[in-house]
Amino acid sequence: MIKEIRGADIVLGDRIISNGTIRYADGIITYIGDECLPSAGYVIDGKGYTVMAGFVDIHCHGGGGYDFMDASPEEMLEISRHHLCHGTTTLIATTMTDTYEAIQDSLDRYAELYNNDNLLTLSGVHLEGPWLSPLQCGAQSTDKMAKPDAGKLKQLVKKYPFIKRVTAAPETEGGMELGNLGRALGLNMSAGHTDADFETIDKARGNGYTTLTHFYSGMTGVFRKNAYRTAGAVEAGLYFDDLTVEVIADGKHLPAGLLKLIYKCKGANKICLITDAMRGAGAPDGTETVLGRLSDGVPCIIEDGVAKLYDRQSFAGSVATADRLLRTMHTLAEVPLTDISKMLSANPARLLGLSDRGVLEVGKRADIVVLNKDLTIKNVIFKGETVK
Repeated sequence: MIKEIRGADIVLGDRIISNGTIRYADGIITYIGDECLPSAGYVIDGKGYTVMAGFVDIHCHGGGGYDFMDASPEEMLEISRHHLCHGTTTLIATTMTDTYEAIQDSLDRYAELYNNDNLLTLSGVHLEGPWLSPLQCGAQSTDKMAKPDAGKLKQLVKKYPFIKRVTAAPETEGGMELGNLGRALGLNMSAGHTDADFETIDKARGNGYTTLTHFYSGMTGVFRKNAYRTAGAVEAGLYFDDLTVEVIADGKHLPAGLLKLIYKCKGANKICLITDAMRGAGAPDGTETVLGRLSDGVPCIIEDGVAKLYDRQSFAGSVATADRLLRTMHTLAEVPLTDISKMLSANPARLLGLSDRGVLEVGKRADIVVLNKDLTIKNVIFKGETVK
C-alpha cells in the first residue's frame, strides 16, 4: 500500500520543504516534494508538523531499565523499543569496560538476535573498553581495563561480525596497532577515554582513528607539562578537519557555549549526536540505578536530568533520548534543523556505511520521525510502519 504524509514541513539536508508530501511503499521512500498529487491510499495529515529522517544513535548502553552488558536478548529488544519510541530507528549497542568473559557474554546474547535476524533497530555493536586509559576512566572501572590487544580484537570480530565500532586509547601500549587493525577490518576506530595530547591524536589519525568518543568527556584539554601549556585531545578534535566528534547533547555534559563552539569549529558534517544512554534512560529524577551490570556495576542516581555517581563528582553516562538531543541543539545551541538532521541521522549512518538510511531521499528506507511544534515526538515510522 502507498502511504503518505501530506502538508508537513519536511527537513532535508540542505533545505526544508514547506507544506510538502512524502510517500513511501513497502518500506521505501518513493516521493518527496510539494507537488499537488492525487491522494495515495493511506494519508497522514502532516499540517503543523515537522518531518525528519529517523535518528541513528551510534553510542548507547541501554535504556528502559536495561543495559546491554547484562540484558537478555529480549531485554535488548526492549532497549531498542524504548529508544525507537523517541525516534531512534537505528541503534548501535554499546558495551563497556569489563572482563573479556563478561563482554563476550553480552556479545553472545546479541548474537542470538543477529543469528535469528530478530534485531528490530539494532544494527551492530560498539566496544567501549576495555582498551581505555585509567587516567581518563570517567565512571568506568579501572581495574578491568586492559592494554589494547590487536590479536584479541581480530578474534572478536571473526566470532562476532556485527562489531562495527571500537573506542580505545591510542596512546596506550598497542593502541596504534589496534587502530591500524581496526581500520583494516573495516571498523570505525574512535579515540576515547584517552590521555593523549595533541601530537598523539595527530599520530592516531594516521593509524586508523577517525573519531573522538563523547567529545570533551574522558579526554585531555589544555594541560601543563613542566610548566608549559600543552594542547590536548580536545584541541586536536577541534583543529583537524577530518576527525568526526561524538557529542552528548543532553544539555548537561556540555553547556551551551561548548556546543556552539563545537558546531562552529567542526561544522554540521563532522558531528554525530549520541545519547550515551545507560539503563536509567527514561527514568525520572531521584531514580537509583546502576551503570553496567546489575551484579557488579557502578551505583548511581539520576538528578537534574543526568546520571551521577553518588559522590556527585562525575556523570555516569546519560539518561537522554535522541529527541532530547534534537531539542537541546536547536534551542540551546541555536542550530538549524537541517544541520541537526545531519548530526543526528546522516553523519552517523555514513560513518557506519549504512547507505540505505539517515536521510529523506527517494529510494532510502522509510525511517521517519514526525514532530510536534515543540519538537516532541508525534509519530515514528520504522521501515514504513507506524510505531505503536
